[in-house]
Amino acid sequence: MLSISMQHLMSRHCYIRKQSNLYNNLWQTMRYYILIALFFIIVSSVQSQTITGRVIDTETNQPVYGANVILVNAGTGDVTYRDGVFSIHASAFPDTLRISYVGYRSYSDIIDDTAVDEDLTILLTPEPVQFGDIVVTSLRPEQQMRHVSTSVDVLEAEAMQGTRSHYMDDALQFVPGVHVHSRHNQDEARISIRGSGIRTNWGVRGINVLINGIPLTDPDGLTDIDAVDLGIVDRVEVLRGPASALYGSGAVGGAVNFIFGEHHQPFGVAVSSIAGSYGFQRHGFSLHGARDSYSYFLSASYHEKEGYRERSGGNSQRVFGRFTFAPDDRSGLELLAFWRAIDFELPGSLTRDGFEADPRAASDGSINGQWHKDKTRSRLGVRYRRYLGDQVDITVSGFYGEHATPYHPIFMVLEEDFRSSGIDGRIAIDHRVAERSNKLIAGAERQYITGGARYYVNEQGQRGDLGRNEQIGVGKTGVYLQDEFFIHPRLTLTIGGRYDHLSYDFSDLIGDDSFTDSFDRFTPSVGFAYEPATGVIVHSNYSEGFEPPAITELRGADFQLRPIRARNFEAGIRTSFGQHTETALSAYTMNIDNDIIPYTVGFQTRYRNAAQTRHNGIEASVRSNIIRNMQLRAAYTYSDFRFVDDEDHDGNRVPGIPEHRLTGGVRYDIPGGLYIGSNVVWNDSYYVNDGNTDMHDAYTLVSLFAGYRWRVVSLSISIENMFDERYASYVRINEARQRYFEPGDGRGVFFGVEVKY
Repeated sequence: MLSISMQHLMSRHCYIRKQSNLYNNLWQTMRYYILIALFFIIVSSVQSQTITGRVIDTETNQPVYGANVILVNAGTGDVTYRDGVFSIHASAFPDTLRISYVGYRSYSDIIDDTAVDEDLTILLTPEPVQFGDIVVTSLRPEQQMRHVSTSVDVLEAEAMQGTRSHYMDDALQFVPGVHVHSRHNQDEARISIRGSGIRTNWGVRGINVLINGIPLTDPDGLTDIDAVDLGIVDRVEVLRGPASALYGSGAVGGAVNFIFGEHHQPFGVAVSSIAGSYGFQRHGFSLHGARDSYSYFLSASYHEKEGYRERSGGNSQRVFGRFTFAPDDRSGLELLAFWRAIDFELPGSLTRDGFEADPRAASDGSINGQWHKDKTRSRLGVRYRRYLGDQVDITVSGFYGEHATPYHPIFMVLEEDFRSSGIDGRIAIDHRVAERSNKLIAGAERQYITGGARYYVNEQGQRGDLGRNEQIGVGKTGVYLQDEFFIHPRLTLTIGGRYDHLSYDFSDLIGDDSFTDSFDRFTPSVGFAYEPATGVIVHSNYSEGFEPPAITELRGADFQLRPIRARNFEAGIRTSFGQHTETALSAYTMNIDNDIIPYTVGFQTRYRNAAQTRHNGIEASVRSNIIRNMQLRAAYTYSDFRFVDDEDHDGNRVPGIPEHRLTGGVRYDIPGGLYIGSNVVWNDSYYVNDGNTDMHDAYTLVSLFAGYRWRVVSLSISIENMFDERYASYVRINEARQRYFEPGDGRGVFFGVEVKY
């Protein structure tokens, strides 16, 4: 006991000493990037032929930020800054200057060498964009927003400005119906859509996650979400509601597609760095380019954190690459690859008394067992698309990935190594039925994961005797069909269905718990989208979801679990008024049979099926820039989730989800490159166990941010959790020892610098 106390004191001493070096490290980091910025500025200033100018909105006379400016013959380009300014290096004259931006009429003009000596003023004429121009790629295959009968959100990268742009709760805070629990404020997060997967104690379940349309979710339904690098994301698409008719098992809550590498400039390079409280720092580098037939994007990043709590520090590294090639105008090839490694300590969860007395402390179990997580993941994906005439196109995609956890001491020391692979082929046919347009999609998919897991006795963080040795294999086969029928130019009917077969093979290499099993299910969906007026979409759908238990869940229930089945009905309306305001409102009711409920016995997690739970909800969001230079965002979620016909908890609320959640944000752009803003998140109180005997109190998180952009350099500062609110960023549902709470970070200040060239 004495040795444990001394170790605890030494850990506290090292933690305080690390905190004292924060500002020295911060200054060294910022000094390095300031030198890089000066280098780029000097290089750009000595070029002999540079075209400079400013892009202005003809109606508001305000600068246009983010417009693409290209010299066609030179193959060089730029993106306008917040003051509308651009600067391009020219090689020869005459050349064609092209400027384009979503929501404006494209500009094109031939310029000669006289443009070198003057600042051009380019006037862009607004051309409002309606829903029909937004394409959602997460819907297999792509669909225009005006034809989508489900609840879908499309988040551009700008939606994350003003945050650390690293954690999943920062990225998805303005999506209604989505709840994110960020574990130890690290990369790992639990994402729940309409209550799906809220009880999992590791990873993401009940949601199909993709990167550029390539599956990140493994065939067993588990997603290791910390493989996603939010620092380089271009767009996030969130499909809310059961999506098993598209993706099969594991999509009870919906789907999330992260889009990376959508750059169309001839060449670009970016260097970024964020650093701040609790030893947080993230450094990134990216390189991209494009020509007529190909494009490429490469990035690398490093993240480190000493941690708000004891034993919560660590680091992660990520590498990502994307390459596209179009050999002709009827085919395209896309390759993507990523690698991720993380190495983090785990502080464990606290009882309410511990949470209120000292939220920065680690749990006794973490200290005694030296809890830690060390793992790697890699994946390679490929997609080929070929158009056969004007009516038929074929898409074939596949992936191969590996992940390993060589050292993961918690209540036992876990080692695992797995390999996953998959292939998907589909055909889309555009044709006419009864003189009406019709789009039919048919496809088949096969995925497989195999590997081994070994569990050792934890002897103060070291491997003791081998307790379990398992070999696991899960196969997933599905066939699907979807028909998009245009009854009228303003009315679309979508009908789909999928049949899935999952097989399990579990070998206990030192015991007698080996088993094989399989599950089958057909999941239908039907919905319509109607546009009664331009920019107004009314939609409704019925869909079903299907999620078999994971092998670890089957083993923890003596192999008696049944698959989850969800039946969802929803209706909603979306509006878009030019470029000024977008709104969305939806209501749904979802019945879930055999919901899988975890509970703990000591350190051991066990599982059972609930008879039925009923999820009723309302989701609303608004985004508006009707006030000049000001962007407003808000999202509201109402969740009434209850146990129905459950032997032990009939009528109780489902834990882990607040009844009400409200987020809001405002940002004001000051001409000249300066911007300021604030984000607010309010979470209602919620229960942390099925018996509804304990709960997490309501809390409010407020952040402030500001930034400045001048030519190739951007500076930013943010204050997170400004009022130092005490809250749990992650809760362990039904924890037997009532250690429910894993505290989130206190007040923190973060500085960022980015250089783009």
